[in-house]
Amino acid sequence: MPDEKKISDSFLEVLFLMQHSILRHIPLPIPVNQFAIMIILGDEGSMTFSEIGERLSIIKQQLSPLIDRLENDGLVKRFPDTKDRRRVRIKTTAKGRKFVTDHQQMIKLRLETTLVTLSEEEIKEFDNALKTLVNLFGKISMLQ
Repeated sequence: MPDEKKISDSFLEVLFLMQHSILRHIPLPIPVNQFAIMIILGDEGSMTFSEIGERLSIIKQQLSPLIDRLENDGLVKRFPDTKDRRRVRIKTTAKGRKFVTDHQQMIKLRLETTLVTLSEEEIKEFDNALKTLVNLFGKISMLQ
């Protein structure tokens, strides 16, 4: 029987290692939490404050200044919800989409340059592990 605590500990270790070996070498001109907002909006198209806050476990009072900064930088735009004009939706601008694409490309290039330290067999093993993770995360997200 798998031990969920060990799995969650290993998962956090993998996130730390990803941050340490890949992400810390990518210069982000915005804080990571703002970049996370940009990634989520890129995936979803547009979202309300509540939806973004729920996805990132951030309360609206903490989220508002983050969105304000992104909007001031021209990366996102607020607009009224077409179904309920009392609600405000957030979406990325063309500049925001380019920003995310450019930084995702930097992350990919950094990973590609670090892979040269692995043997061909290790690269195949890494590739298989990533495919497995993508598959499993797809199943986990379907359950929520």
